[in-house]
Amino acid sequence: MKHAVVIAHGPLGAAYIDAAKSIMGTDEGLFAMSVTDMSVTEIASRLGSIVNEVREDVDGIIIMACLRGGSSWNVSAAVAKDKPHVRLVSGVNLAMLLTFLTKRDSLSLDELVKKMKEEAIKGVTSLEQ
Repeated sequence: MKHAVVIAHGPLGAAYIDAAKSIMGTDEGLFAMSVTDMSVTEIASRLGSIVNEVREDVDGIIIMACLRGGSSWNVSAAVAKDKPHVRLVSGVNLAMLLTFLTKRDSLSLDELVKKMKEEAIKGVTSLEQ
């Protein structure tokens, strides 16, 4: 099974996971991490403890950051560097998280990241009048 970390500012990550659990009925293998009021060192330490705990039943870890270029992204990129079992994507939204939950057991790590990005982008639309 693949695991995921939703790293964001404020309670955003936990809120996304709560919403996904209410839809899917599970939050197994999901971790929320708020970077509010944390130093870069604290973020790296906490995130590192999650991604460095490699268990036999974990096929990989996907870090979903709220914003590319923000502290969540920058620290995650440093933590994920040179770890073949870790991927990082930005722009987390509910469609991305639901895709992770529904496809994580049937797709490879790289295929899953690709599908998550596709579904996240498809979810951004507007109602034409």
